Amino acid sequence: MMGIAKKRKIDVVLVWRYDCFAHSTQVLVNALKKFQSLGIDFISYQENIDTTIPTGELIFYVMALLAQFKSFLISQRVKAGMTRAKAQGKHIRSSINFKAATRKIIGLMRERVSMNKISKTLGIAYGTGYNYRSKAGKTDVL
Repeated sequence: MMGIAKKRKIDVVLVWRYDCFAHSTQVLVNALKKFQSLGIDFISYQENIDTTIPTGELIFYVMALLAQFKSFLISQRVKAGMTRAKAQGKHIRSSINFKAATRKIIGLMRERVSMNKISKTLGIAYGTGYNYRSKAGKTDVL
């Protein structure tokens, strides 16, 4: 759509909801700035916000800032919770590299290792192993 917008083949972008258009506040705000620079109106039907008028633009930016602030608060709470759990001696699961884990899972499955043993070997949940395998594509496995 941005390609069409840059060629100035559209005058307005009408979305059902902002979250259907962009999955992050930053992407949404950047898109709105780009549309404004190109003279393209941006309207959200569900939120009833028309950024072509000053009031709508103000509400849009306030909502974007609130969403960004909410995301920041959630991030801080998660970090604090993990720090507290670590201090209490609880095991904190480290993040898993999807590609590396998938390669290991596929390799072990080719060796006919059971998913139960694979999950214990890699320190992941049983279902996670199957989910990774499914996302990689069944043709890569056997």
